[in-house]
Amino acid sequence: MNKLIFPIFIFAIGCMIPEKYGNPFDQKSSGVLFFGAFFDSTPFHCSNQSNHKTLGTIDQVLLQCNRDLANIDANYLAVSNQDVFSNVSFSKIDKDRLLITFDPLVSDGKYELNLFGVVSSTGETLLEDKLPIIVDTQIPTVSLVGYIPITDYTFFSPHYWDFTTSEPLAIFSPPILSGSLASEVILRSVQKVNETTYRVYFEVNFSSNSPGSLTMHFYNSQDNAGNEVSNSLTLQFIGLVQGPNLHYGRSEFDAFQNANGDVIAIYGFASSAEILRKGSSSFVLTNPSLPYISRGERGVMLDGKNLLITGGIQAPNPYAITSSYIFDTETTAFAPTGNMNGRRHLHNIVRLHDGRVMVLGGISEYDFDPLTPYAFVTLNTAEIYDPSTGIFTEIPNRMMVPRSFSCSVLLDDGRVFIIGGTDGIFAPKDTTEFFDPNTQTFSWGPTLPVPVGALKCMKLADGNVLIYGAQLSNSNNSTMLFDLTRNQILTVANSQFRREWSFAQELPDGGILFYGGGYRYNTSEPSRVMEKLDYGKSNHFYNMGLAKYSVTKHSGVKFSDGTLFFLGGEIGSVFHLETEYYGLSN
Repeated sequence: MNKLIFPIFIFAIGCMIPEKYGNPFDQKSSGVLFFGAFFDSTPFHCSNQSNHKTLGTIDQVLLQCNRDLANIDANYLAVSNQDVFSNVSFSKIDKDRLLITFDPLVSDGKYELNLFGVVSSTGETLLEDKLPIIVDTQIPTVSLVGYIPITDYTFFSPHYWDFTTSEPLAIFSPPILSGSLASEVILRSVQKVNETTYRVYFEVNFSSNSPGSLTMHFYNSQDNAGNEVSNSLTLQFIGLVQGPNLHYGRSEFDAFQNANGDVIAIYGFASSAEILRKGSSSFVLTNPSLPYISRGERGVMLDGKNLLITGGIQAPNPYAITSSYIFDTETTAFAPTGNMNGRRHLHNIVRLHDGRVMVLGGISEYDFDPLTPYAFVTLNTAEIYDPSTGIFTEIPNRMMVPRSFSCSVLLDDGRVFIIGGTDGIFAPKDTTEFFDPNTQTFSWGPTLPVPVGALKCMKLADGNVLIYGAQLSNSNNSTMLFDLTRNQILTVANSQFRREWSFAQELPDGGILFYGGGYRYNTSEPSRVMEKLDYGKSNHFYNMGLAKYSVTKHSGVKFSDGTLFFLGGEIGSVFHLETEYYGLSN
C-alpha cells in the first residue's frame, strides 16, 4: 500500500492544474513529465512514416508514435499551423497514429508542423514538437549573369561575377575552379545580394591572352532541402594564336574568304595572290605574276568562289587604271573582265543585294606639279558591274560630292551608305549620302560629328554601321555609329588609343574587337594594345592586352566559328608577313 502513495500524489498534483489541450494533464507541467517517466523511461516521440523529403508535391504526413495518444484538440492544432499550411486537419486514426492532411506543398523549401498540442495518453509532451517537412521538386542550378559559352578576357574586367540560382540556397560557397586559367584566378569573398543572387569577388594574374578555359563547380552549395547544386559552368576564352606566314608582305589591302572557308590575300603592294585553304597550316602562292598594280585596287566576292578586282594605280604613272579582273579562288584562274568607264583607285566597291556590284568615287589622277604636291582629281561618278554580262554601266546621276578615301556599306534595306572621305586635297569631310539602287539616285545622309577620311566602316549584326579607324580625322580617336532607325550618327565612345588603319570585328558576345592601328603613320607601342568596345551595353572600351606586334594597314576575316584572322600590314613602314588568329584555337 505504501508503494502507491508517491504515484497517487503525483497524479493528484497533475489533476489540480487546469487542462489546456482537452485532456486531464498539462503536458508542459513537470509533474506530468515525472508521471510519464515513472511508467516508461523512453521519451515520448512520433516518427514520420511519410516521405519527408520528396521530389514531388506533398499533401499529408502520417505519424507513428511510441505511446498511445490522448484525444487531440484538432481545432487548436489546425489554427496553430494555418499560417504555413492551408486546409490543414489532424485526425487520430489509431491509438498511436496521427494523420495530418493539407493542401499540396508545391514550392521548394523547409516547412515546420507545430505539434505542441499532441500528448500521450499519460500526458507526456513530444520530445520534438516541431516536425520538419522538406519539399524538393527541383534540383538547384546556378547561372552566371551575362554568361555565354565562348567569351573573352573582358569577362574578368569588373573583378566580380554575379551568379543567380534557380531557387533560394541555404549555402552558397565560392565555386571550385578548374581548367587552364584556374591557377591565375584567385577567389576572395562572396556577397549575398538577395535570396537568389550572389556576387563573388576575385583577383586575376594572367601571364598571356592566349585561348583558355575555366570551369566552375559548386560542390559546397546547397538548397534548403540540403541538395547540392547539380550543374557546373565552363567558359572557353578566346585569345591570340600565331598563324602561318604570308609569302609576301601586304599593306592597305582587303583579305577575302570564299564559300569553302579559304582565305585569299591578293595585291596590296604585291602583284600576286596566295590562299590559305581551310584546314591547311600554310599559304599557297598562286599566279605569282598577276597584272601589275601598285596600290589602290578594290575587290569584292561576287559569289562563293569568284573575286572581282577593280582599278588601282601603276606607279609612277599618275593615272589610275580602268582594268578589272576575275580571280577564281578555287582553280586560281585569273582573267580580265569588262573595264570600268572611269579610271579609279582608292574608290569604294559594294556588292548589291541582286548580285551586281557598285563602284563609286575614288581618285582618277594625281597632279605631280611640285607647286601642288598634294593635289589629286576626285570623282563624283559611280557605275554598276553586272557579273552576268561582265559590263560596267555608268550611273546617270552623280554623287552629291566627289569622294575619295571614303567608305561605303550596304544597308539591310538595300541602300548604299557612303561616308566621309576627301575631295582633291587631304581634308576630311563631315557629310554622308545614300544611293538607292531602285531609283538610281543619290541623296544626303546625316552629318558626321567629326569629319573623317581614309576611314573604315562595318555593318553590325543589328543593322547599324560602325565608323572607325579614320586616318584623316583631325587627330580625333572617336568611334561613331550610324543608328539606322534614328537616321543619326552618334559618337559611341573614344578608344584609349588612336587607331588609324585598324581592323575591327564583332565578337561572339556582341562586343567589337579593335586590333592594330597607328597614330598618323607612327606604328609604335600604342597600336599593340587591343581594345574591345562593349557595344550596346556599357559602350566602354576595355584593354584586351597586347598583340605580338604594333601593326597597321592590315586586313582580316571572320570564320564561321567566330574566330578572327588578322594578316599582313606594316610595322614601322616595313611590310609584315605574319598572321594571328583570335579565337579558341588555330
